[in-house]
Amino acid sequence: MEYQVKIYGKKEDLPPLNDVKFFHYVSSFDWNQNISFYRPMMLIVFCDEKPIASMFALIMRINRLMYGSVFKRCYISQQPSFYEENVNKIEIFNLLISSLVKEVENKVFFIEYRNLNDAVFGYKGFRENGFYSAKWINVRNSLQRKRKIWDQLSSTRKNQVNKARRKGVVVEELTSHDKLREIYKLIDKSRNWKMSKKFPPYQYFENFFNCYVSLGKGKILISRYNEKIIGGIILGFEQKTVYVLYFWGKEKRYKTYYPTVFTIFSAMEMAEKEGYEFFDFMDSGYLNINAGKPRFLLQFGGKPKSTRRWYRFNWRLLNFFAKKIYD
Repeated sequence: MEYQVKIYGKKEDLPPLNDVKFFHYVSSFDWNQNISFYRPMMLIVFCDEKPIASMFALIMRINRLMYGSVFKRCYISQQPSFYEENVNKIEIFNLLISSLVKEVENKVFFIEYRNLNDAVFGYKGFRENGFYSAKWINVRNSLQRKRKIWDQLSSTRKNQVNKARRKGVVVEELTSHDKLREIYKLIDKSRNWKMSKKFPPYQYFENFFNCYVSLGKGKILISRYNEKIIGGIILGFEQKTVYVLYFWGKEKRYKTYYPTVFTIFSAMEMAEKEGYEFFDFMDSGYLNINAGKPRFLLQFGGKPKSTRRWYRFNWRLLNFFAKKIYD
């Protein structure tokens, strides 16, 4: 088969595409719209003018006031969307990665591919295009086991959920913009984001509410105690899978109310009742199940799975030394 790759920078130019993989929905353009330092793009593989695969990529400036390629990064999440099953997915993925590198190598300083959920997928394409990898761990819960979610919790987590209930903590779905700004500030103050320094702007969350929550492609759940928001979680939906995009809680002030634990359990319980099969925390940290975040998430009954994050510096010398260190 002869394949052709086309790159689109605007949603209105895209051909009709089905929603297959959450991070490669056409609505990803809407999610990232009206943000001056974000530049979305969609790479589509055609065969006889028919789309057979697509991959969404996002270029962002790490400093809103600085311009030039050295201040830009390119991020891609999850395996591409494939619209045909009887195709060579590895060959198509190699073509997508090669096309992406050719498109952005002089426009960005760094490329990162994450949330693949598979340590082997795309290995050949990444290596041929100069990527190096870091081993990560993915935590994913099955919601369709014979054992219910409650029975999969560790005894510690069960006690914490029960204590939160007795103290009057409740979880509800956010259905309006009223508390969105407050939620944004709460996530911004969380320790994880202070360390990562990749916190998106408010417009990013408002777009998600308007283009995903309003259309049933996602949900925002919040935990309340005495009318005060003390925790929350943002979820994305893909066919049979629920993805955890962000979760947070006021762990210092409301430590004995266990806002994070109660919110995560309530979200999993909701997903179970609505018939989803998997609850995916995605990449949870470096490959070490004894590290804080993986150990915390595994107490909800999920299984660890090794995966990789792939990186490529577009400065050849820097990329050479990075490959020597990590590979």
